[in-house]
Amino acid sequence: MHKSTIKITKNVLLSLLFTITCIGITMGQDSISGKKERKHLVKPAFESGYFIADQTVTIPHAKSLEFVIQHDFGTIQNGWTDLGGLWGASNIHLGLNFSITNHLLVGIGTTKNKRIQNFDLKYTFARQRDGGFPLTIAYYMNFDINCTNKSTFGKDFTATDRFSYFHEIMFARRFGKRISLQLGLAYVHYNIVDSTMKDTHDNTSFKNDNINISGIGRLKVTPQTSIILSYSQPVLTYLNTTPWPNFGLGVEISTSTHCFQIFITSAQGLVPQETVMYNNNNPYNGGILFGFNITRLWSF
Repeated sequence: MHKSTIKITKNVLLSLLFTITCIGITMGQDSISGKKERKHLVKPAFESGYFIADQTVTIPHAKSLEFVIQHDFGTIQNGWTDLGGLWGASNIHLGLNFSITNHLLVGIGTTKNKRIQNFDLKYTFARQRDGGFPLTIAYYMNFDINCTNKSTFGKDFTATDRFSYFHEIMFARRFGKRISLQLGLAYVHYNIVDSTMKDTHDNTSFKNDNINISGIGRLKVTPQTSIILSYSQPVLTYLNTTPWPNFGLGVEISTSTHCFQIFITSAQGLVPQETVMYNNNNPYNGGILFGFNITRLWSF
């Protein structure tokens, strides 16, 4: 895609996200005229803020500390030589999140691949209410620092070359007791990208940005067990080239303090901008892998 087209598309998306957010804030407030009580909040659409490789609108209760373990194995393409990827190169993410209020969460984490250190923020603008506002709307931001040796960044290295950013606005709804759905629109930026990511229309510039559309869904089959499904598509690429879309299918088992997800997926990045920009696994050609997420909550 031409550089000018990317810039226009990015500006349009950012304007759209700002407009939708403002609408969400306005609509999420109950009118004071003729109303004595706010509508009751609907139970959160998802049990955890983590959903395979995606984020959800869910924030744990205020003053909750959350410990996160994410683990992705290697792809299954080598078959029995590495036991379907279980003996292959894996990626691991450890994180700590703290809910300052019921609407605001901050977090930090570290990831094995590229030695990424991440800083997270999530905020809910509006909550789904019984007979009231129909959606939960949240904003998620991730700021990453790539801590690999500076020699990997090439000539003219500066500290800001390590930085990357992820911004997403999410819309979720719980349909009854069993079904929950979410749509996400995200913008990704890397201050510097791999040399292979040159703009095909301008050989002197690079594709530092991308836009991503994601959809996730959950079907509860018992009070503690759910079937989970996710799909995300980078927009500023073609369907038959990298970065490939990410697909996920799995099972979730949850309690009041724990959430365990085991799944198959295609992306191994574990931080969202890596999933959008650097997914080299083609899910249409067997580029899938096994993974799991574990979260544990403590209340204060």
